[in-house]
Amino acid sequence: MDLRGSLSLQVRHRHALGMAAFVAGDHADAYEQLRATFTRDFRPAPVHYHASAYYLGDLAAAAVRAGRQEDARTVVEAVEHSLEPDRSPRLAAVLHRAAALLSDAENAEGHFRAALADSAVDCWPFEKALTQLDFGKWLRRRRRGAEARPHLNAALECFERLDARPWTDRTAAELRASGAPVAAGPTTRPADELTAQERQIAELAAQGLTNRDIAARLYLSPRTFGYHLHKIFPKLGIHARAQLRDALSQDPPQ
Repeated sequence: MDLRGSLSLQVRHRHALGMAAFVAGDHADAYEQLRATFTRDFRPAPVHYHASAYYLGDLAAAAVRAGRQEDARTVVEAVEHSLEPDRSPRLAAVLHRAAALLSDAENAEGHFRAALADSAVDCWPFEKALTQLDFGKWLRRRRRGAEARPHLNAALECFERLDARPWTDRTAAELRASGAPVAAGPTTRPADELTAQERQIAELAAQGLTNRDIAARLYLSPRTFGYHLHKIFPKLGIHARAQLRDALSQDPPQ
């Protein structure tokens, strides 16, 4: 698909790459991909007038992990000032999530609560669950585990329903850290432990494609691809590519 003729598709493509890098743990690349959905002007502006602004929350989340908070604040503040005051509940929630992640402790909680206050955001369950995960994590790190658990439980329920496995795993880990028991899932095959992207990489590698071919086909940077491959073998309990085909078809343990 040629993305050059559509700014909207370019922005959505960058967002997808950014989220894939974020899940892979390559936060620097995640931030650069998401940052590319806004201009590099003195006052940054959305690359696409409508689509870009909805990714400000994800931009802020990547910025925190990549140590790029100052640059992200510049983007968020510039875009917020350019928007009409009468903004949609969804966009308001996105802006509050971004502000919460980039604010100091004194102001963050108010923004988190504002991001979750309007029931209209229920129409975007994944975005709401991301905010609940962020808020739950924020509360837990301030030793407010009892307050964190309802937000984390709600996020976990949503991620499980959407089969968003990387986010399910992160949220379950936060819940355990908050002191809540997390029920063990059903017995699965080793391949079921792979994320969707890891599964795709493993299947292409099992077909005999080279590292370079796979990275190019999936639009991954070499570092992100290497990170994925480094995680796939231990999850499958193998040590060589020749074992991939059998590992992907292996039955679950009894």
